[in-house]
Amino acid sequence: MKTFVLFIGFVLFLSVGYAQTNCEPYVPVDKGSVWEITNYSAKGKPTGRIVHELVNKVENANEITFTIKTITYDTKDEEIYTNTFDAKCSNGKFEFDMAVKMDGGALKAYENMEVTVDASKFEIPSFNSPSGSSLEDGSLMVKVGTGAIAMFKMTVLVTERIVEGKEELVTPAGSFKCIIISQKVSTKMMIRVRGSSKEWYAENTGLVRSESYNKKGKLMGYSELTKITLN
Repeated sequence: MKTFVLFIGFVLFLSVGYAQTNCEPYVPVDKGSVWEITNYSAKGKPTGRIVHELVNKVENANEITFTIKTITYDTKDEEIYTNTFDAKCSNGKFEFDMAVKMDGGALKAYENMEVTVDASKFEIPSFNSPSGSSLEDGSLMVKVGTGAIAMFKMTVLVTERIVEGKEELVTPAGSFKCIIISQKVSTKMMIRVRGSSKEWYAENTGLVRSESYNKKGKLMGYSELTKITLN
């Protein structure tokens, strides 16, 4: 677990990683690469998009750290959030930060206030991992405010993470061979909301598709890789 403090004019979104010789990258590996994820409602209506750019890559022994910049756009295609974060693959393990599970829109009202984030790591396993493999849980806790006074609190727990298998997906960005991961998701702000999600990841690319479901298994929305330009 790690704890860090930031002041938001931006929002945390995604952290991913890569290792030097024995870790498969689930992110574009060349500086200047740009890719775009579009969010949709359950009925397929666009609800926003997030543009990612790999702005730096640093190699150190058996660890490689990527720095990724994200710009989030709303339904009117107006820029609403910007963030730069690090992602890492170390000792053969590919991980990103659980801050990926944080909905930045929930923090828009607290722009320029102090935010404390306690986020665990979130592993994406080797592409060759067998179906049924279990993965470690993830957790995220967010607090807005100082001291004992919290204006906003959010907790996200991701549990029962399982490798579902492999699948080739075709999106507007191309065709991708993906590993599929399913998990239970519990989010608490004012009330606790339980559901589940399924995610597709491709090597040298990252997230290709994700689907969110409520506790009854009804699709609530999905995201898809719609553009990618490798430098």
